[in-house]
Amino acid sequence: MNGKVDIRVEIDPTRTEPRVVIQTAETSELVENLIYAIEKYVDSEYPQITAMDGESVVMLNQWDIFRVHTESRKVILHTKTGSYESRSTLQDLEKVLDPECFVRISRFEIINLKKASGFDFSVTGTIKVVFEDDTETWVARRYVGAIRDLLSHDRAKEVRS
Repeated sequence: MNGKVDIRVEIDPTRTEPRVVIQTAETSELVENLIYAIEKYVDSEYPQITAMDGESVVMLNQWDIFRVHTESRKVILHTKTGSYESRSTLQDLEKVLDPECFVRISRFEIINLKKASGFDFSVTGTIKVVFEDDTETWVARRYVGAIRDLLSHDRAKEVRS
């Protein structure tokens, strides 16, 4: 299996709820991951995040958020499609964001580890985080140890799987 998924959406006006069917020759890690992702999304206890896009209110899916940080006393949420302002505090958002994905990297910033494409440890005492959209941020020195531990724990978990 090459890791590609053939997705087809069929509209059926007689259905009251969506149905997902996975057709495959055999079960695999990809199939298990698809099932997990769908179940996690549907059963999520983590709400969408309300944000402002100018004068408009938008609802952001947590998994679309790359990072959340404060800038000029405003809380800014970054996604692939743009930046949005939140009326919540960073501390309040930290309470509702999925702790399996989001981690604080400074007093002023929380990142989504699932949206990070790489971590650069080459600068002594800090870590550069590169996201899927090629934006970058830095882990504050105070949080470097915790992030290193978290990343090494995640790698160990992947090896055991």
